Amino acid sequence: LSPMPAMEKIKAMIDAFFPDVNARPKSYSELSNTPGTNDIVSAFQDFLYHFGHFSESGNDFSYEKWEENPELVFNMIISSSMPLKRKDLIRFNEIRESKRVSSRLYSKYKQAGKFMIYREQISSLYTFGYGLFRKLFQLLGHEMVRRKILDDKDDIFYLFLHEIDAVLHITTKDSLIVKELKNKVLFRKGDMEACRDLVLPTVIYGEAAPILETGRQKNYYGVGSSAGSFTGRARILRRMEDFRPQDKGAVLIIPFSDVGWTPVLLKAGAIVSEAGGMLSHCSILAREAGIPTLVSVEHAFTIPEGSLVTVDGSNGILTLHENGRNSEDH
Repeated sequence: LSPMPAMEKIKAMIDAFFPDVNARPKSYSELSNTPGTNDIVSAFQDFLYHFGHFSESGNDFSYEKWEENPELVFNMIISSSMPLKRKDLIRFNEIRESKRVSSRLYSKYKQAGKFMIYREQISSLYTFGYGLFRKLFQLLGHEMVRRKILDDKDDIFYLFLHEIDAVLHITTKDSLIVKELKNKVLFRKGDMEACRDLVLPTVIYGEAAPILETGRQKNYYGVGSSAGSFTGRARILRRMEDFRPQDKGAVLIIPFSDVGWTPVLLKAGAIVSEAGGMLSHCSILAREAGIPTLVSVEHAFTIPEGSLVTVDGSNGILTLHENGRNSEDH
C-alpha cells in the first residue's frame, strides 16, 4: 500500500552490497550494469511494477509517472534515510495489556487501523486508474507526431480535449490548422513557464483569476470586504476635501472611513482603505452599493497618484500596474 517499506528494503540491499559509500552506483543505469546486483535490480523492477503509477501529482495525469523515470526513483531511494526506531516507544498493545485502555477503545483503535488501510487502497487504485488516461493521450500524441501535427508527444497535454478531437481526422495538408495548433502549444508552454514561480493567494473566490504579481505589476494585500473587481485610476484622498468632481468613478484610496465619508465613497469605482475591517463604515456601505472594496491595506498611500490599479475585492488584492500613467496624461 505504501512505497516506503519497499524503498527501505531496496536501500538496505544497496547498503549491504556496497558498504563503501563512495563505491555505490550514482544512477540506476550504473546499478543495473554492475555485476552481482541482479537481486537488487529485480527488487527495483518489482517496486516499479507495484508503485510505478505514482507521480508528483496523482490528480494530474500530465505529470510523469515513476515508471517512466527509474532514475528519479533510484535517487529517492538512495537519498532516503531509515526511520529511527525509538526504544522508548510505547505500543498500543502494551498499553492494553497494562489494563490502562478499555476493550471498547482498543476495538475502535483496531477499526481505525483497518479503515486506514482501505483508505490507502482506494487512493492507490484511484491513482492507478486515473493514470491510465496518460497512456491513452501519450499514444494519441505519438500518432499526432507521426502525422506531423505535433512536434512532441507530450505537447498533447497543452491542448484542450475539444482541440484534440477537432484535429484527429485532419490531414497534414491542412497546414493552417496545424500551424495554429502548434502556436497554441508554444504560447501555453511559455505562459506556464512565466507563471511557474508565481505565489497564488491562499483562497481564490469566483471565476475570475486574480492578477498575480510579476515584473510588470506589484500587488498590495488586504481584506476584501466587498466582492468584485474594478480597474481604474488611483486617487489619493487623505481628507474628504481632497475629493474633486472629476474623481467620480476613480479608485479612492483613503486612510479610514466614517459616516461623514458616505457622499464621497458612493461616487467611487472602488475603495481602498489603509485601516478598517469587515464592519467598518466603508465596508458596509460598499457591500450595499456593490462597490469592490479592500480594507487594512498596508502602505496603500505609497501608490502614485493617477496610477492604473485593479481592486480585487473577492481575493483581497490591489494591483499596481507598471504601465499606469498619470491621470492628467490619460
